[in-house]
Amino acid sequence: DGEFELMRYRVTDNINLPFRIIPAVQEEPSLTKVSINLKVIANFSDQLFATHVVIKIPVPKNTSKAKIKNSFGRSKYEPEQQAIVWRVKRFAGKAECIINAEVDLMLTVRPKPWVRPPIVCEFQVPMFTASGVHVRFLRVYDKSGYHTNRWVRYITKAGNYQVRF
Repeated sequence: DGEFELMRYRVTDNINLPFRIIPAVQEEPSLTKVSINLKVIANFSDQLFATHVVIKIPVPKNTSKAKIKNSFGRSKYEPEQQAIVWRVKRFAGKAECIINAEVDLMLTVRPKPWVRPPIVCEFQVPMFTASGVHVRFLRVYDKSGYHTNRWVRYITKAGNYQVRF
């Protein structure tokens, strides 16, 4: 008995993305505040859960503090990453989450326009395949008469999941 990897593959087209991320950012003309609203929608079955969901929302380099409100999970401004990091342990399928942040900026001598890096999302969705590939038939040949257990586990992980805003 034990566990082994049967197959690993990479698909680049016709993918059913597990999350839809809708960002809205407003920068005040005075350059002292940025308002960030983010809506995350799970596009997989309500019978499944995403685990270890981490969404990193970049903020300007001259951020002094951030007031954050989110529908569930934990979030905080992490200056060393120059981002608001939102962590959700279990994200239910078909669920919608919202995070709102009011970011206060320090005044600078020479203000530079904010080049917005992408929002980065990390997650795992067990028993979901973004490509739609499923194992329909599997036969194990063993001459010793060993009786195998029929069980296949699917898992979708975020490789490089980014959203530009």
